[in-house]
Formats: sequence, structure tokens, C-alpha cells
Amino acid sequence: MHNIVSRSGVQEGGKRMKTTSTINNAQFFFIIFQTQVGVGVLSLPSSLYADAGTDGWITLLITGGAIQLIIFILYFLSERFPSLSLYEFAPKIIGKYAAFVISVLYIAFAIATAVIVLELFETTIKTWILFRTPMLVILLLLTVSGTYLAVGKIKVMGRFYQFVSILILPLIVMSAYTLKDADIRYILPIGQNGFGTILKATQKGIVSMLGFEIVLFIYPYVQNKGKAALKSLTLANIAVTSLYTFLTFTTFVFFSPNQLEMIPDPLVYMLKGVSFIIVDRVDLIFLSIWIISVMTSYVSYVYIAGRGIQRLTKRKKTTLPILTAAIIALIFSTFSHDRYTVEMISGYHAKASYFFAFGFPLILLLISLLFKKKEEF
Repeated sequence: MHNIVSRSGVQEGGKRMKTTSTINNAQFFFIIFQTQVGVGVLSLPSSLYADAGTDGWITLLITGGAIQLIIFILYFLSERFPSLSLYEFAPKIIGKYAAFVISVLYIAFAIATAVIVLELFETTIKTWILFRTPMLVILLLLTVSGTYLAVGKIKVMGRFYQFVSILILPLIVMSAYTLKDADIRYILPIGQNGFGTILKATQKGIVSMLGFEIVLFIYPYVQNKGKAALKSLTLANIAVTSLYTFLTFTTFVFFSPNQLEMIPDPLVYMLKGVSFIIVDRVDLIFLSIWIISVMTSYVSYVYIAGRGIQRLTKRKKTTLPILTAAIIALIFSTFSHDRYTVEMISGYHAKASYFFAFGFPLILLLISLLFKKKEEF
């Protein structure tokens, strides 16, 4: 006999959602896209080079394919409970006690991700722009602006993400301009490091492109679900994969292998040497655009954590839960900011991310299929 969860429409916190709490498929696309494009893009080329050499850009293409398989899992799971977020459908699959543990873990993961975003944001801004600005001031810049956006309705987030995505175009143009000084010989022969090495490096690519798991928490608010939503998810993944591959390829043909071994943030260094007649520091423009992408990633994870806290505390409004998540993230982000410590913490976070982006959703999907648990249409 089927275990069926009744459905009376798209819900938010157990109630029918208003149109102001829904997003169209374009906004859904940009939320996924902006959540994936985050803080790790600056160091990704050097990170990939360390593992796969100049074939690192090929790694990203394979990574995109691997992520698409994960996206299918997340999509099929969400489609079985289209009006519920993970916090709401997990109890219906594995029971309230196990679901409580899963929810707490996802909240902790989201807050930990926000902490890492804050720490990497602070170290980067302090290194390249605001050398003497106190750490707390830099952290508050992102925390205050990001939290203000997160406490708004999901439609406001979607519209903001959609609007700021236009800034990706000048980022691409600035990077493409450096190709005039490129030397294709730097990446030849293609595949020189072997397929095994290229494939092994995909783990770093997947971690740098995390963010697609937000679908588990915002899918209930998508107006047109089904194939239209899957199309938005797929296009977002293609867009992120293409962007990351292009930026990584550009740095690999701009810098020699010896230079890549010494440069921590190749993209910024590459643009630092570029200047136009009316613009002298192109790298600062690049970082300004990067800050927007960092903020959107931060907002998404604070939102995920806040929604979870709201669900567990059974509050009607999300404002206080989101503020709580933001404050916790801010407190933890003030502990340590040297690059070595941040990279070490990021390493532990990267290993855990596989469980939250792939492991837990796969288990929930298999259990729901085995025991035939889903919503009634």
C-alpha cells in the first residue's frame, strides 16, 4: 500500500503560498547559477593545476557532467514532494527523529558554508583592496547586506539574482581581453597528465561548483515544475560549467606552468596587468563583480539555514531564524583568518559536502522509492 502525503497546492510552512512567495523559472535558473558561482572561482585555476596540471580545464567539463547526474537525483527527489522542502519531506520518508538529525546537519552545513564564504571574502578583500580595514568591518559589510536580502521574500531574492547576473558579461569580456597575450603552447599537449589524474581532480571541481543543492529548499516555490524546472537546473549547470571552464582555460594559456605554481589567485593577477585608456585597475572592477557573486552565495546558505531553524522552532516568520543563522556565522568567522587555517577548514568542509549534496539526497530518494512515499497530485 502506498504511503501518500496529501497535497493541497504549493505550500510554505504548511500553508498555501502567495504569488509573492513564488519564483518563475528564469529566477529559479539565476538562483541556482548565482549560488554556484561563488568565492572559490579566484583560486580554482591554481587548485586544479596542482592536481591536474594544465589539463585542469578538461576536469571542469567532466565535473559539469558529474554534477548533472547529481542534479537528476535532486530533481527526482524534489519532484516526489513538489510542495515541500527537504526540511518538510524528510520526516515523511525517514521519520521525525532521523529527519530532525538530518535537518540539524543541513543547518550546520549551511552555516559552515556561510562561515567559509565570510572568511575567504575577508582575506581576499584585505589582501587586494582594503589593506588596513579592520576584519570585523569587512565581515559586517557582507553580513549586513546579505542578511537584509535573505530575510526578504524568495521572489525578491530571485529578482536580485537575475538583475546582478548581467555583471557576469563584463567579467567574461575582461577575461577574454587577456587572450591577446595568450600562448596556447602552455596547455599542449592536451591530456598530457593522463585521464586518471584529470578524473581525480574532479573532486575539487565539484566542491567549487557547489550550490545546486539549494534546489532541495526552493523547489516548492517554483511556479512551473516538472520538465521546465529540470531545464532551468540543467541550463544553470551548463552556464556555470562553461564560465568556470572559460576562466580556467584563460588563466592556463596566459600564465606559464611555472607561474601557476606560485600564484594563489591567478584570475586577479591576470587582470592586474590589464589597463584601458579610462580604466587603470581592471582587477578592482573584477573584484567588485566577484563581491556580488560572493554575496549571493552567502545569502543562499544563510537562507537555507534560516529556513531550517524556522522549521525546527515552528516559527511563522523567517526573519529571526535567518538573523540567528547570520549571527552564528559572523561569530565563527571572526575566529581565524590566516590563509592556511581557512584552507584547512575548507578541506574538511569539502569532504562533508559530498554527503549533503549527493549522499543524503540519494538515500532519501532510494527510501522514498522503496517504500513508495510521495505526494498526491
